[in-house]
Amino acid sequence: MNRKKIIELITVFTIVGSIGILTYTSCIKLNKSKENTVINNDDKDMEFNNEINVLDTDKKAQVIRNVTTSAKILSISFEGIDDNDTMTNVLELLDKYKVKATFIVSGIDSAENPDILNQIKDEGHEIGNASLNYKNNVDDKSKEELIYDFSKSNKIIEDIINDKVNLLKCKSETYSDELLEAAYACGNEYVLDSDSYLNYQSFKNYEEAYGYVNRLKNGSILSIKLNGVLDETEYTNKTNNEKTSIDVESGIKEKDVEEKHQVTTFEMLEWLLRAISQNKKAVVKVTDLANIVPDNNSIFNSYTSTFNYNYRDINTNKSKHNGIGEDKNNSNNAVNNTVNNEITDEKAEKPNSKYEVDLNSVDFKNLIDINDKRVVDINSEIYTTKNSLTYTFKGLSNESTLDYVLESLKQINGHGTFFVTKDEIEKYPERINKIIEYGNEIGNGGVTNNTKLLSKSTEDIAKEIYEVGIMLKNRGIKTNAYMPGYGYVNENVREALSSLKSLEEFKNYELFTYTKSPVITKYRRWKSDEIINDYFNINTYLSLRKGEIVYFRLDSDLFDDYMTVGNMITNLTENYVENGYIHRFDSKTNLYVPIKKKLGYSVVTLNELQEINAINSKRYSLKKDFSALPQRTVKEADAILQKNYIGNIYVDLHGFNEEEQAKMDTEGFVNTNGESAVFFTFDDWGSDVVINDILDVLDKHNVKGTFFALGKYVDIESNISNANPNLLRTIALRGHDIGSHTYDHDKLDTDPEELKISLNKSHMVMDRVIGDLGSLKPYLRPPTLYINKSGLETAFQCGFDYVINGNISTHDYEAASGEELLEGLESELVKKKGNIVVMHMNNQASYTAEALDQFLTKNEQGIYGERYRIAKLSDYLN
Repeated sequence: MNRKKIIELITVFTIVGSIGILTYTSCIKLNKSKENTVINNDDKDMEFNNEINVLDTDKKAQVIRNVTTSAKILSISFEGIDDNDTMTNVLELLDKYKVKATFIVSGIDSAENPDILNQIKDEGHEIGNASLNYKNNVDDKSKEELIYDFSKSNKIIEDIINDKVNLLKCKSETYSDELLEAAYACGNEYVLDSDSYLNYQSFKNYEEAYGYVNRLKNGSILSIKLNGVLDETEYTNKTNNEKTSIDVESGIKEKDVEEKHQVTTFEMLEWLLRAISQNKKAVVKVTDLANIVPDNNSIFNSYTSTFNYNYRDINTNKSKHNGIGEDKNNSNNAVNNTVNNEITDEKAEKPNSKYEVDLNSVDFKNLIDINDKRVVDINSEIYTTKNSLTYTFKGLSNESTLDYVLESLKQINGHGTFFVTKDEIEKYPERINKIIEYGNEIGNGGVTNNTKLLSKSTEDIAKEIYEVGIMLKNRGIKTNAYMPGYGYVNENVREALSSLKSLEEFKNYELFTYTKSPVITKYRRWKSDEIINDYFNINTYLSLRKGEIVYFRLDSDLFDDYMTVGNMITNLTENYVENGYIHRFDSKTNLYVPIKKKLGYSVVTLNELQEINAINSKRYSLKKDFSALPQRTVKEADAILQKNYIGNIYVDLHGFNEEEQAKMDTEGFVNTNGESAVFFTFDDWGSDVVINDILDVLDKHNVKGTFFALGKYVDIESNISNANPNLLRTIALRGHDIGSHTYDHDKLDTDPEELKISLNKSHMVMDRVIGDLGSLKPYLRPPTLYINKSGLETAFQCGFDYVINGNISTHDYEAASGEELLEGLESELVKKKGNIVVMHMNNQASYTAEALDQFLTKNEQGIYGERYRIAKLSDYLN
C-alpha cells in the first residue's frame, strides 16, 4: 500500500446515508472529551507549502542523546501503543512510582487510539511523534516526503491532545541533516536518538532488573517497546547499547508470545520502576534531559554539527524566550531554560549588590563531612490536625500576575508562602516588600531554578541555600522553609539542607515540595474555571485536605490573562477549602450526584503549619517503630475464634460445618449485661467533608464511636493522591476507637497469604500515624461483612482480638433521605441489648451524619423511653 493510501485511511471515513454505503471522506473525526476534532485533508496543500517554506532556512532539530552527568537521573520513553488494559496498567504503575515518562506514538496508532492518547497527556506525560507508521524506515524518503510524513502525523496527534508536539523519533539508521531540517520545519524541535532498548523479554526477575539499573549510566535514555520483540537494529545498530539479560530466541515469532506479553510487560515495568526507586534515581522527561548540564562538556563536541550551536555559549547565556526551543532572535538558545521558561519583564528592578554574602566564611565541606550523609525529610504536606492548608508560589517576574494574586489572597482572607531566588531578591525588593505587606510569608527558593540543580554537588547546593537564607536574614526576613526550583529534589538536595542545620540560622529549616500543582503545560490557554474543574475533578477530589501544599507558578507563559492564577485561587478556595462535596444517591436515577457542603478550612502560610516551638501544636510526627499486631499460632487463633467473633443474622458462615456454626454468634450484639446501648461504627474511608460531619455530630452530643478504616487511604507510601493520615489522627484525637477494615477492602475469601499481608499492613500503617494515642484497637470489621473459616482464622492469627459485624446494617450509602435512614435504624434497635450499628464514612454516605444527629437528639429527649447508652466498643470489649 503506498504512502498516499495510508494517509487517506488514517484520515478516515464516515458512514453516509441510511442505505449503508461506506464512502471515503476528506476528514477524520476523533471523539474527544472536550470536543470533536476534525483533520481536514483540504488544508494539506497549504500546510505542506508552509512547511516547505520553513525548509528554506538551515535550522535543524536538536538531537537528544544520553548525557554524561553526576546527577542520578534518566529518561524513559515508551514506543508504540498497546491494548487498553496494558496501557492502563502502564499508566497506573507510572503513577504509583510518581514517574513522568515520554510516549512516542505514530500517526496511525494515535488515530486508532485517541482516548489512550488523551489519558497519557492528562496524566502529565510527554508525547512525541513516531512518524505516520513507526515500522517503516524513513531513510529513503526525500525532504518533501519527510515533511509530508512528519507534518501529517504531528497534525493527527496535536488535534487529539490539543497541544503542540515538540519531539520526534522515527526509524532511521542515522539522523541526516535533511531529516533534522525536515523535523524542524514541521515544528519538532527535538529528535530522540536512544540506544538502550527494553521489552517484555528483557528481564527474568527483579534481581536482573536491579542489576541492569544499578549498572546504567546517569543521564541514560531507556526506550521500552510496548508491543512485539526487539528487531535486529535495536540490538545491533546502536553502538552504545548495553544488551539486556535475555536475547530473542532464534525462530521465535511475535504471535507466539502475544498472549502472555500483557502480563510480562507489566511485570518487567514493575521491576524496572522498583529498581529505579531502590537505586534512588530520578526520572525526567526526554525533553527535560536536554537541559541537564553535563559534567564533561566534551561529550557534546561531536554533536555540535547536529545541534547547530556552541554548548558553552548556551551554558552561560540567560536567554528569555517563549516556550521550549529556540529564542526568536538567537538559535543558540535551544536547550536553555526548558523548565524555567522565564518571561521577559521590562519593568525588572535593577540588581542590588548590597546583599552580597561571603561564602568563604563557612566551611561547607566540613559541615557536610560532620553531617555524615544524613538527609532531611521531604515535606509534600504537613502532618497536622489543624483545619488549614497552604498555597505556595514561585516567580515574581510578572508584576501584574503577582499583584492580582495578592488581591485574590486578600479576598479569601488567606495568606501564602512565596519562595524567592537570589536573582529575585536582587531584582525585585519592592515586590518582596509588597508580598510581606499583604501578610504573606517569604521562603528560601535558592539560586538555581531549573533541573540544572539536580546536576550540582551537595556542597554547591548547600552554598545556594545558605546564600539565599543569609540574604533574607540581612533584609530582616525570617523563614524556616526551603523549596528548590519547582520542587526538584534528589539526595544531594536533602543532604545539603541537613548539613546546614548545624548552623543557628538554619536549625529549623525544612525541605518542601507540594501535593498539588495546577499550573501545568496541559492547561495552556485554558480558563481558570476549566483548569479547576479538570485538575480537581469532582469524581476524585471532593475537597482539599488539611495540611496540603498547593503550588502555583506565577511566571509561566501559559495564560493570556494575568488574572488566571488569581481566579484559580478564589475558585479553588470557594469550592475545595471553604466548602467541599459529597456524593448523594438519587433513587430516581440510581446515580450519585455531587452536593456542595460547608467544610470551613482556611489558607495559611507554611510557617503557621510548621508551628515551630509552638505550645499545644497540632503538628505531629510519624512513629519510627510502627509494627503489626503480635501474631498468634493456629492453635491460639482457633481457641478464641468462636468466642470473639460477633456476627450478623444475615451473614453466612462459609466453610464451617453445622456443629461449628452452632457455636458461632449470629445475632451481632455486645454483651452489656442487660443495659440498652448503641455502638455506632463507621466503615471504609472518605473525604474531610464526610468524616468531619460525622465527627462534629458526635462532638455535639458528647458521644464516641468506632471507626473501621481502610489502611490504604492513610498510608503515606500508598502512592494514591488522596491518602489522608491527618484525618485518621483527627479521629483518634477526638477520642474514638479505630479498628481495621483491611488494607484495601480485601474480603476474607482472599488467598490466606495475601490476606495476611493486607491485615498486617493495615495495622502497621495506622500504628505509624496514631500508635502513640491509644486509640488503635485490635478490632477487624470484615469488608461487606463476608465471613469464611479460612479468613476468620487468618484474622485471629494476625493478632486481632475481635472480628466484628453487628446486628444492624443500615446501607446508609444508598439512603434516599436522612428520615429514611433514621426510620430503618429505629426499627431494628433492641432494648436491653448492645446494638452494633454498621454505618459508613465513605463519600456516598451523604445522610449518615444527618440521621445520626436526629437519632442522638431524640435519644437525649427521651423519645425512645429508656435512653440508650451511646458507647464505643472498647468500653465493653476487653
